Amino acid sequence: MIRMIGLDLDGTLLTGDKRITEQNRIALQKASGKGIHIVPVTGRPLSGIPLQVTELAFIRYAVTSNGAVVTDMLSGRTIRKRCMTVGKAEEVLRTAEGDAVIREFFTEGRGFHDGKTRALLWKKFEGTPILRYLERSRDQVDDLYKSLREKKGGIENLSIMCRSREERDRLIAKIQKIDGVRIILPVPTDMEITSAEADKGEALIALAEDLGIRREEVMAMGDGHNDLGLMKAAGLSVAMGNASREVMDAADYVTLDNEHDGVAEAIRKYALEA
Repeated sequence: MIRMIGLDLDGTLLTGDKRITEQNRIALQKASGKGIHIVPVTGRPLSGIPLQVTELAFIRYAVTSNGAVVTDMLSGRTIRKRCMTVGKAEEVLRTAEGDAVIREFFTEGRGFHDGKTRALLWKKFEGTPILRYLERSRDQVDDLYKSLREKKGGIENLSIMCRSREERDRLIAKIQKIDGVRIILPVPTDMEITSAEADKGEALIALAEDLGIRREEVMAMGDGHNDLGLMKAAGLSVAMGNASREVMDAADYVTLDNEHDGVAEAIRKYALEA
């Protein structure tokens, strides 16, 4: 019996234009009506979860920043945290310096970047739904490193975007030499860096155990490299039809893609009709 569903957002629950389809919303509501916990499990910071997700009254918990943080959104309480130190985050960011490299750090549920990065980001995502997400979840600072050193709560995540895959791979070779970090590859030119102790799957299962739910009662759905931990940790893992081959191979089941109600199809099959 499924008692918890962990859902990646981008490429999974959300369509390409960042919407929840009506069929997906109905399926989530029906699953919640059966007492199943619906948990967003995302690489986004807490402030970046779309309002159409947070406004669903039945969603209480969220796993954010690629598993670095688990939050009770009803009370605002942080349930679990696995962050990098400020020193470790600064070491990574300095290793990734470059004229056209986009660099951000995330802490306390928000992203921070300097003016140069903001200009690059706004140019990269102008006219797309991503820009609205950036406007809601990012703050501009004058000095990236000075602002970083002022943060006391630990660093949840780093985002590094490059002009090319070759440039990214050169930076990865350097960052891999830094102990205690995990490198996540969301798209061919980008990477995200977390503490080696942060993992979507481990965070979701820790939340389930806190709620008295066994691993075998957890279903997880995802599509990308940062969802591999979800596929391995959940009792039942579902890959989207648009997922990478690596994620499909790790999953128990492949559903429809995120443009065609794949989440609803899997929920009906394993949580509502089972």
